[in-house]
Amino acid sequence: MIRPVVPLLPRALRWSSVAVVLAVVVYFSLASAPPRPPEPTPFWDKRLHFVAYAGVALSLAYATATWRDRPYRRATLVLGGAIGVGIAVELLQGMISYRYFGWGDLMANCLGAALVALWFPIERRIEYIRARRLVSDVLPE
Repeated sequence: MIRPVVPLLPRALRWSSVAVVLAVVVYFSLASAPPRPPEPTPFWDKRLHFVAYAGVALSLAYATATWRDRPYRRATLVLGGAIGVGIAVELLQGMISYRYFGWGDLMANCLGAALVALWFPIERRIEYIRARRLVSDVLPE
């Protein structure tokens, strides 16, 4: 069976991507005014929360891809970290005058973060190749 190949960027880039994703989520959650929906539909903002925290969890999963031999430690960091950030941000929103704490938002944050649990079994079927090795295999010397 041929395993799909995914490039594995250097550790510093993987963790920098986590920092960028967290910065974007925190900025739009705490520093900016809440967005107005183009068309108000039920649960429109819950979708934003869900996607944001799925992104946080997936970026953490990619950053820890070299920890595949320690699955429980990795899952604890990835799930606990993403859910922890979701809870912390929602609590901080409750302290800001133009934001509010919402149980539905908190649930969407946690469910989005938990989506990464579906990634771990899929990841067992892929092969990570260090980006430097991938480049040297593709480019002739």
